[in-house]
Amino acid sequence: MHGILLMAVLIIVGGIIAFIGDRLGSKVGKKKLTLFGLRPRHTSIIVTIVTGFAITTITFGILAITSKDVRTALFGMEKLQQQISLSQTNLNKANKNLQLAQSQQTKMEASLKKTRIELDDAKDKTRQMKAQQEILLTANTNLEQQNVYLDENNNKLKIYNENLKGENSNLQQNNDNLQQQNDDLAQRNGDLSSKRIIYQAGELIFGGVVPATTDRNAVRSNFAKLITIANAKVAAKSGETTVKEGLWLYPSEYESAIDKICSSDKDMVVRLIAAANLVKDEPVRTNIELYPNKIVYQNRELVATGDFEVDGTQATAQKTLFKFLHDINKIASANGMLPDPLRGSIGVISMDQLYSVTDELTKYKGKILLTAYSQGNTNILGPLRLILKVRQDNNE
Repeated sequence: MHGILLMAVLIIVGGIIAFIGDRLGSKVGKKKLTLFGLRPRHTSIIVTIVTGFAITTITFGILAITSKDVRTALFGMEKLQQQISLSQTNLNKANKNLQLAQSQQTKMEASLKKTRIELDDAKDKTRQMKAQQEILLTANTNLEQQNVYLDENNNKLKIYNENLKGENSNLQQNNDNLQQQNDDLAQRNGDLSSKRIIYQAGELIFGGVVPATTDRNAVRSNFAKLITIANAKVAAKSGETTVKEGLWLYPSEYESAIDKICSSDKDMVVRLIAAANLVKDEPVRTNIELYPNKIVYQNRELVATGDFEVDGTQATAQKTLFKFLHDINKIASANGMLPDPLRGSIGVISMDQLYSVTDELTKYKGKILLTAYSQGNTNILGPLRLILKVRQDNNE
């Protein structure tokens, strides 16, 4: 808008100056005025030239007054060119610095990228190391617990080792005793052919019941009573009123039996078994067997029944009875009664009862039913006393 207004002003001013110059030239020509003694025509030319100078001068004056750029173009062009040259130089220098800075920035970005990658790797390694540290801490805790456990086990093993040393010493002493006994037995075996064997190895000498109690003295007292009775039986079987050598029990076995009886809440059946063939006037080496006692059969409780076929002969009757007694033996043993160590028998039947039942069987022919009942309450030690009944099998 300012440029348009300036052009309008210049056009108007130029027109006015041209009009004035034309009027002056016309007036000079009409009046034939002269300037500096020149001819009128030349004077008119000079007026026209001066008018053109005036237009140009006024134009530049107005432009210079109204426009800083024109003033700069007219009066400060060289300085402006110097400034432009200096600015160009500075610009070129700035461009070089910019390129250098961009190159350095590229390098720094690459270095920063590399640093970030290394930082990420370091973070990953740090996480891995933390995870490994947690694993190591857990493992260390486990190792410490195992170490405590091993220390405890080591202490227990030390105590156990000391106990084993004591037991080993006892076993060595027992071994020496057994060796001495073996030597005695070897010497004795040479004379067995000339001496009577009272008890065979494994034969039951005596059995009894020791009441349940935690009092060791009471258990020892009851045990002593059983041994006294057993010694009396040995003496009677030897044909003596008293025995020169009584029952000999292994000390460790005897103490173990005392411990088991004291720790049991049930009465215990004690069976004294000959450890070797017993010859008269020699020590009765004995083993101990323990069993929790219980009542196997109540009085008149059914023990067994059996179907048989007889023909009225004595031989068949005996065979049938022995077969039934054998079956009773198996049934009572399965129910918990202790059989004789040598013979395996459990029940007791008198000769009178045996003959009576055999005679009864000879009265029948065909199928019969044999029934056995317990005579009195019977515990596992026995013996099992029987009531035997015979009747014809009605299902025949």
